[in-house]
Amino acid sequence: MQRDVSVKSSNGEGFFKRVVLAAAFLSCSVIEINATEFFGSFSSGPSGQFIDADPRPVFELSNNFRFDDPNGLRWDVPAGEKVDGASIPQALWSIIGGPFEGPYLKASIIHDYFCARQTRTAHDTHRNFYYGMRANGVPEWKAKAMYWAVATYGPDWTLETKVVNQLQCTAGPTGSLCTSVPNVVTATVPKPGVDLENPATLAVAVGKFNAIARNLRTSDGATLDILPSGTVAASIESIETNAATTREIFATSAYRLDPNSLGVVLDPKRIELDAVDVWPGNKVPSFSDVQGQALPQGGDVSGGKPMVLQPSDLKTFEKKLDLSPTQFNLPTRLN
Repeated sequence: MQRDVSVKSSNGEGFFKRVVLAAAFLSCSVIEINATEFFGSFSSGPSGQFIDADPRPVFELSNNFRFDDPNGLRWDVPAGEKVDGASIPQALWSIIGGPFEGPYLKASIIHDYFCARQTRTAHDTHRNFYYGMRANGVPEWKAKAMYWAVATYGPDWTLETKVVNQLQCTAGPTGSLCTSVPNVVTATVPKPGVDLENPATLAVAVGKFNAIARNLRTSDGATLDILPSGTVAASIESIETNAATTREIFATSAYRLDPNSLGVVLDPKRIELDAVDVWPGNKVPSFSDVQGQALPQGGDVSGGKPMVLQPSDLKTFEKKLDLSPTQFNLPTRLN
């Protein structure tokens, strides 16, 4: 009897160990699956053709195209629609790349269509652009840089509901009988943007974007900005907050009186996003280091001198702006 009990106990212990190992394996598998963040998915396509137009070529879709974002919201663009990439400021195309190049194409089509229609908020439309880039394989640091660019320099609007009274009249034997019918409608309210047609503003805007891109490249998407108050982490929420603040500084021309409020900027050179260099020592410096030029070993790197602007610097800064033409190769069709 004693022997039988011992055998059963041993088998039970072995079973228990197998259960524990299986649970541990499943737990590790769940962790591994969850480690890959889901950003959404595109439908097949897009299919269409590029058409010459003024002031820029447009892409005409020949099929319906959509994106399902990670929150379960669907973004549909119907066949026959034409998009021209205007939702990405053309003044920045030479830096961030044309809107229809490489892995940006799919996200740009969705973003462009909804920026033109403005049926959803600017916040959701711009964030969806980030989701679309990440879903199509754009690296995190680069997608964050482009997300910051459109949130700061791209179109901006809010949606507001209001009551509108409409007069409905029918003809009668003695005249018209009219009824005032109140309806709740959603109205688009545009918000002031950054005047990138102003050379001085454009120079500072490009210099600021170059600094943002270098911070993100150096930190692999972890650090967004260098301000007098400290460095700004590159969470999605902080990107949105920083972009809104920077847009306000530009829109009100506050940077002319206090350029220091923009934090660290670089020279307004045209540097392709893929060619953005990292900070010396592969470490994002502090505001005080840049202000005092106490940079890490290695000094400055290619792509412009880091600085904290002063009002007296603005005239000189504008003269550094590169306004040479930008060329893009567009295919005739996409299948």
